[in-house]
Amino acid sequence: MDTSVNTFFVSEKISKIRWLPEKLEAAERILTGSWEMPANFVRLWRLQQNQYADDYNEFVPRCCDKQPFNGDVTGLEFIANDLAVVSCADGRITILHVTRAVEDDVLKQKAQSDVLHKFEASGAAAPCTAISAYEKEIATVGEDGRLNIVDANDVHKVRRTIEADSIALTALKYVNPREVLTANRMGVIRMFDVRASADEVAVTAFMTSCEEERRSNYVSAITSHPTQPHIVLAGSEEGSITVWDLRQPGFPASYLSAHTSAITEIGFHHREPSKLFTAAEGGELWLWKQQSSTGITDMEASAAEHCNPWLNGERAKSRINVTSLISNLRKSINTFDASGSKIICGSDSEAIYFIDSIY
Repeated sequence: MDTSVNTFFVSEKISKIRWLPEKLEAAERILTGSWEMPANFVRLWRLQQNQYADDYNEFVPRCCDKQPFNGDVTGLEFIANDLAVVSCADGRITILHVTRAVEDDVLKQKAQSDVLHKFEASGAAAPCTAISAYEKEIATVGEDGRLNIVDANDVHKVRRTIEADSIALTALKYVNPREVLTANRMGVIRMFDVRASADEVAVTAFMTSCEEERRSNYVSAITSHPTQPHIVLAGSEEGSITVWDLRQPGFPASYLSAHTSAITEIGFHHREPSKLFTAAEGGELWLWKQQSSTGITDMEASAAEHCNPWLNGERAKSRINVTSLISNLRKSINTFDASGSKIICGSDSEAIYFIDSIY
C-alpha cells in the first residue's frame, strides 16, 4: 500500500485524538488531548487544504480553540455529535461542547465531575486511566481499581461504583448496555454486569496470553468487534494481541504476535469492521485487513462467513493481511482514529500524523 503521511508538529505530546462525528460532510475537525506537558490542553483543530501546497503536506490543521486541564488527558470519547467526554489524571471527567462555525469553531466546558477516583490510604485523587461510553452512560476506571458508571446528562450523578480490582486498572470497554470489561496490570480481564442490583463480583474473568509463561503481560488496550461485540481483542505490554469469544471465554480464541513494543491503542474502523488498527510505543501504526473471499473454494467461503477470522487461532494469520502505515518514529504513537478513508494519529514526538487514503 502506497501511503502518503502528512506530518504536523504541534509542540505537545498527544495522548488522545478523535475525529469529530459529521452527519453528511467528510470529517475535517479533530480533538486532541495532551500529556506530560507543563500545561495540558484539549484542542479543537480544523484540517484545511494547504494554500502553499508542496510535496510534503497537502493538508494543515488550524487550532480553533482549546480548554486547559489540570493533568494528563487519559481518555477522549464522543457521546454525541457535539459532546465529548474527557478523562484526566486528576481523577475527574469533563464534558466538552463543540460549536461548529464557518470560520472559528468554539470549544467550551459544559460540565465537570467531582473526583471519581481516590487512593484509599491517603484519600488523594487517583488518576482516571480510561473511559468508555455507551449511549448516555460513561464508565471510568482508575489507578484505585475502581469502576464507576456515570450519567452523561449529569456527571455529578454516579449510578454505580464497583470495587473492581485491588490494583490499578489500565483499560476499559463497554461490550453491550449491561456488560463492561476492565483490565489490570497483571493481564487479568474481568467482565461486570453494571445493571445488576448490588453484586460487585465479576461475571467472568480471563487472562492475556504471553510468550513467556512465567511473566505477566498487562493489558494496555482493549476493543470489541463493531458488529460482533462478543469478539474481544486485547493489546498487551509485549506487543501481542489476544482474542476471546465471550460466549466461550475460558481460553483465548487466538494469540497473535504483533509489535515488539507495548500496544498503546487498538480499534476497528467504525464503518468497515474488516479493518483493525494498532499503534505501539515503538512508533508504529499498523493496518490489519481481513482478506476477501476471492480465489478460495465455496466451502472455504461458506466457513469464512460463519467464522470471524479473528477466532481462527493460528489460521487467523493466513486470513488477515498486515500493512505498516507508519514505522520507525522512535517515539510512541499513542492514539489514532479513522474516518472513511482517512486516519489520523498522535505521538510523543509532539506531532500529528495524517493519512488521506486507507483502502
